[in-house]
Amino acid sequence: MTQIWQLASDTARRLLQLIMDVPLIFWACMLGDLLGFLIGTVIWYGPQLMRAPWWAWPFIPDCPLAALLGLFAYMRLRAHQPADWLTVLASLSCIKYGIWTVIFWTTKWANTGEYLPLEIGLVIVHLALMAQGLLLLPALLQVTIPVRLIGVAWLALSVVVDYGFGHHPVLDPSLTRFQAGTWAAVITLMLGILMLLLARQSTSPAASTT
Repeated sequence: MTQIWQLASDTARRLLQLIMDVPLIFWACMLGDLLGFLIGTVIWYGPQLMRAPWWAWPFIPDCPLAALLGLFAYMRLRAHQPADWLTVLASLSCIKYGIWTVIFWTTKWANTGEYLPLEIGLVIVHLALMAQGLLLLPALLQVTIPVRLIGVAWLALSVVVDYGFGHHPVLDPSLTRFQAGTWAAVITLMLGILMLLLARQSTSPAASTT
């Protein structure tokens, strides 16, 4: 298990360093995050935000907010700032909402047999969002365990607000609120387990020498 983690961690660090070292790649990623946040918040979630109470706003534009957090986290790392709670929240949010969106659309396709170009584009974009979060995982070893778990708790609170209070994304008629909420809860649980596994890695001899 340690060897697998070490290989994955080394690969993620190399890819992250490549993004940081090549300005064209870095700024293209940052522009993509910014556009994802603006377009997603205004066009995709705008009508829903207008109808929702103010206290629910931080939990409604899930994917756009994850992209914005990713932008801030990558900018801080490029400025040689240490990983912190923002890095944790960015990594976990990008992974969770990237995976959730891919599951959402692929399930819709399986149910309806209909593949729209916009939907395919959204899956590709959210696979990139998920990858962006995965590349940040090795940096989370620098963050204390309580801070990592606070990030998981925030995502769990988002599940409650989305599916307990009805502020979840608009769902396709072929999918149920229970299905979407279950996916969100299971992904959050798995990320919590991952944070505990990272806690073990951070105290292992291999992690202490990296």
